[in-house]
Amino acid sequence: MRDSRGWDLENVYFSYAAAPCLQEISMALERGRFYGLIGPNGSGKSTLIDLLSGYVRADQGTIRLNGRPLHSMQRLELAALLTVVPQRFAFNFDFNVYETVMMGRYPHISRFSSPTQNDHRQVSEALALLDVAYLAERSIRKLSGGETQRVMIARALVQDTDFILLDEVTANLDINHAIAIMQTMKALVNRGKTVIAALHDLNMALSFCDHILVLNNGRLHRQGMATEVIDEGLVADIYQVSSEVINGDDGSVHLSFKYQ
Repeated sequence: MRDSRGWDLENVYFSYAAAPCLQEISMALERGRFYGLIGPNGSGKSTLIDLLSGYVRADQGTIRLNGRPLHSMQRLELAALLTVVPQRFAFNFDFNVYETVMMGRYPHISRFSSPTQNDHRQVSEALALLDVAYLAERSIRKLSGGETQRVMIARALVQDTDFILLDEVTANLDINHAIAIMQTMKALVNRGKTVIAALHDLNMALSFCDHILVLNNGRLHRQGMATEVIDEGLVADIYQVSSEVINGDDGSVHLSFKYQ
């Protein structure tokens, strides 16, 4: 029987040198939900993603994934469990787009074996879904920021893990591609995957996320259902911006910001 617990964080602290970044973070992140991680710049969103991925280790406190301490897991084991799409990428290789996306299948390919027909099918389908199939033969180092982001999300899809961590992946994208990616993630959640996405776009969070985590000054400021957490008071308190919540006739909810 598959474990249903997801992540458990208990009194987690993390600092860069002497500068505190995250403090007293305690929460449970259940499977099968779309979590939106929001907060102003510098609030600790990217650091929390790094901690959840095992890329960095907490100074204090405990992070468990499926009931096991995250730091006890080997990298290959984590690669079979979770996928991370960061904000920025540094490529020290010159593979083409197809080869780069195929790297996402490596945790599923036996050592010294070649990709199977199924591996190639999944890569081709992901390239088409993310609208980057036409870039298949182009060097990964010769893409725009938005193209690179879509390629790396395609690689995340073919990795086919239960947990997906996204660090502001829609920031460099045209609105049509941003919406398409969020729709794809929502569909994965409906199939039982767990997605945690750091977002700046509060309307994206309202439209797609089940549960919202609000970070402010390195602390968990608030959490709960999206429509219960994101309101005029939160926007004024956290972002110092006036706004109005608009409820559509179709049941949709979005924020209208007051620019003057």
